[in-house]
Amino acid sequence: MRRFTAIRLLTKTDLDRFLVRTISWLRWVTIGILLLIALAQPAAGGGPLPEWALIALFGVYNLGIDLVRRRWPGRRSFAWAAVLDVVAVGLIYVFSSQPGGPLFVLLVLAAAQTTAFMTLAGGLLYAGALAVITALVDPTLPLWTGAPADMRSLSGRLVALGLIGVGMGALTRRLEQEQAAAQSMLDETSRLEELDRLRADFVASISHDLRTPLTAARAALILVDASAGAELRADERELLANARRNVERLNLLIDDLLAYNQLEAGTLRLDREPLDLRAVVTDAMAAVHPLLQSREQTVEIDLPEPLPCEGDPSRLEQVFLNLLANAQTHTPPGTRVTVSGQVTGDEVLVSVADDGPGIPPTELDAIFDRFFRRDAGQGGSGLGLTIARAIVELHEGRLWAESLPGGGTNFRVALPRYTAGEE
Repeated sequence: MRRFTAIRLLTKTDLDRFLVRTISWLRWVTIGILLLIALAQPAAGGGPLPEWALIALFGVYNLGIDLVRRRWPGRRSFAWAAVLDVVAVGLIYVFSSQPGGPLFVLLVLAAAQTTAFMTLAGGLLYAGALAVITALVDPTLPLWTGAPADMRSLSGRLVALGLIGVGMGALTRRLEQEQAAAQSMLDETSRLEELDRLRADFVASISHDLRTPLTAARAALILVDASAGAELRADERELLANARRNVERLNLLIDDLLAYNQLEAGTLRLDREPLDLRAVVTDAMAAVHPLLQSREQTVEIDLPEPLPCEGDPSRLEQVFLNLLANAQTHTPPGTRVTVSGQVTGDEVLVSVADDGPGIPPTELDAIFDRFFRRDAGQGGSGLGLTIARAIVELHEGRLWAESLPGGGTNFRVALPRYTAGEE
């Protein structure tokens, strides 16, 4: 089962809080820069106060807004703050000395910060109100001449206010839409993770529940075969053999389901111990023998020397069970399966080869993909080779397939050679 990293998205409250902090910081930075400019280049305002004093007054007003907002946080506080901003920046701009001067930046600031919390229509109306104030105030300022250049500058400022207002509103809406889309994707991911967990729990539960009666049935069939097999009629012996074959096939399937479930969940553990791989292969062949015998398939063994390695005997036996069962399923009746092994340098190499129809070279890697089937009519879970490769890789080994000249397939398992105690 795949585990998804926990992700926490911003809620609307978090987004509003972020915007409040960002805009508050932006307002104070703007006020500070304007104050420095006004002090560096003093200019008399249109009223009794110089421009730096007007900017300082706006700073006091902004401090009051921040204090009130901290006492009553939330998005609704912007409703009354937006109205107060129009009045405050309008009055201050009335006492400015020149159209589009430093104090006009306060109008831009009001448009930018307020429309971030409005709908597009509301932002356009708010920016329009600031534009009306600009259009009414500019001609009354001391440095207004009414020349075409002033008219063009006024038009540019009006357009800028409109674009800023609408643009900030559109940007905020885009952030909210992307946040909603991300939340939807996160919810779907969580739902899929929960379904995956339920699937894994179901597979593990049903597999364990099936294992107990299947083990009992297997033991009973072996006992019947040993005690009364010679006394049965031919058709009765065939029926008994068929039952044993199907029990072995079910046992392989349940082993694969449990192993795959553990591999997906990352909980498959290995109980390593030094071993001779020949014993593991022999046990696997004994378990698959009824299946091979049912199709008159023969097994040739070429294991002349010890194959020392370190690993989990039961898991490695499952590897060779799956390789032998794969050969039994995908080769015609009467074919030959050859199991050979040797020590090559630092590795122990075991091959499971058959003289069946073989596998196209283009599919030699694909056969290890989960649920891959070359022929759906041949049955199987499509997990055997996937599980075999995963278990081999957990042992720091390799598993691959080769096409044999003239037909047939050779599966090779390479595991690290166990050398403890050697001189």
